[in-house]
Amino acid sequence: MSLKIDLDGQTALVTGASRGIGRDIALTLAEGGADLVVVARNVDPLDDLAKEIGERGQRCVPVAADLNLPESWEEVAERAWTEMGPIDVLVNAAGVIVRREPPDVTLEDFDSTFDLNVRATFFLTQAVGRRMLEAGAGSVVTITSVAAGTVTKAPVTYQASKAALVQMTKALAIRWGPTVRVNSVAPGYVETDMNRDWLADPDNRRWLVDHTAMQRVGEPSDVSGLVAYLASPLSSFINGQNIVVDGGWNTL
Repeated sequence: MSLKIDLDGQTALVTGASRGIGRDIALTLAEGGADLVVVARNVDPLDDLAKEIGERGQRCVPVAADLNLPESWEEVAERAWTEMGPIDVLVNAAGVIVRREPPDVTLEDFDSTFDLNVRATFFLTQAVGRRMLEAGAGSVVTITSVAAGTVTKAPVTYQASKAALVQMTKALAIRWGPTVRVNSVAPGYVETDMNRDWLADPDNRRWLVDHTAMQRVGEPSDVSGLVAYLASPLSSFINGQNIVVDGGWNTL
């Protein structure tokens, strides 16, 4: 028996869609039949992504926006609704990591991390969620991190920002259920641009594989499949959860 995640007739808005996990999520949702609004700061990779999604038979609107700017949140939500109609799924995949040791973290480092990872995520979710509540349905999926619940050597500001997103997810789920479901996905170490330099060190990669039950590094597709599930009616009774996708890293 095969179980296909069917997103036919749904429209999803994905931030951080120009690369890495966000890009793979957009493609996976399109593969399931969803139309897309893809958001990132740089327009060129978005145009390439929109073309690829179009070749798969789905509509896609690329939106270049700097989510650090307060005016962008309502603008992105309004444009999505105007050009594509009601948005059924919001995926918050935009994020930043500033690699600095605690004694060296500056106020600018702190603010840039929390401005995008927390502030922008909340207020875009507010803008989109308000419309979902009015429409009577919706699903929000936010990308957090295994570092949100398991202390790692990742930058302190990054870990704190992702932990804030987990609590935000649970708080919104309580307030918006049963109309809008709100969940988050916490990836472990995944082959992305963000982790490229760290994973390029053979010692780091060996340590990671040795401490992961699945004995490998994660791929973006390991995350995007779960996001597609949470976006679909198959997960209709899952709400307020932060689901870890780390190949068993935090169990060893």
